[in-house]
This record gives sequence, structure tokens and C-alpha cells, in this order.
Amino acid sequence: QAQRREAEAVIAEAVSRLPEDYQTVLILRVFEERPAEEVAERMGRTAGAVRMLQMRALAALREAMG
Repeated sequence: QAQRREAEAVIAEAVSRLPEDYQTVLILRVFEERPAEEVAERMGRTAGAVRMLQMRALAALREAMG
């Protein structure tokens, strides 16, 4: 459990350094598992744009974590 908490803290720190749109899409799509259509409505984008934003956000997160 301690390792899991440490990993979660590392991920949370990396996410916090990303641009706000990336943070939003990751929280809603990945962590809360919301459908792209719902996230698109909340963000004022199309579902396709949300999916592309999610891909970019995940790439940025991977890069931020090394």
C-alpha cells in the first residue's frame, strides 16, 4: 500500500504540472472514466477533440514522469 500511495503522489504531482486542459481531460476521462461525449460537453469541444486532447495529455504525462 505504501508503494501505491507513493506512485499516486508521483502521478498527482506530474498531472499538476500539465496545462489545465490536459489536467481536466485526464481527470475526467482516465480517473473518473467519463465518456468522451460527456467530457466534450463539459469542455465545449467535440468528442473527437477530447480524444485527441487525451492522447496528447497522456503523452505529456509520460514525458513529465520520465
